[in-house]
Amino acid sequence: MTINPDKNRLKIQGKFLAFFGIIPLLLATALFRVPCPICDGSGSVSSTGMEGVTISKVESSTQSTSLQACANYRLYNMEITLTLYNSSDRDADGFVDLYLLDYSKGTILDNEFTVEEVPAGTEVTDTFNAYFKVEVDTTGPVTVTAGVEKSGIPCKACNGTGKVALNAWPFYNSMKANFTETQRIFKPYKAPVFIQPEH
Repeated sequence: MTINPDKNRLKIQGKFLAFFGIIPLLLATALFRVPCPICDGSGSVSSTGMEGVTISKVESSTQSTSLQACANYRLYNMEITLTLYNSSDRDADGFVDLYLLDYSKGTILDNEFTVEEVPAGTEVTDTFNAYFKVEVDTTGPVTVTAGVEKSGIPCKACNGTGKVALNAWPFYNSMKANFTETQRIFKPYKAPVFIQPEH
């Protein structure tokens, strides 16, 4: 039985052609950027109807603080009560920026956001907990202030750029509803679990 060397050479060349044909194609789809399907290329997840919303009152109290020495920060658990009024004739559904302030200096230590729904022409009061991360050397009393986000927040899918890789676009597009909803849910910061090293 004789082996045709030309036939083996064709098989090897076919593998090389497949490899060198697919790799550049994958690289090109990873480098080529297209508009993000989550934010429609704008770079932000928008608030709807928040133009007529004002904040009547902000109350806050510190529920707990925990020192994360390994990561060099302090975690503040704050209970916040927001009273918002919607003076427009359309329902509002959007973001409110929360700022943790050093009470004595008036400087911003950290910020988070929450989502609020305020029906047209009504006043809404909402109480919830928010978590803020501050450098360990910060001392003294803190308070929370807030502001209505009129436009929106940076989209987490594209990091606010408005563009995603072409090969990632089908995934983001198929999960559009989930990604949009996830970005609108206020999630407290969870510190990493510290495991005591064995000696």
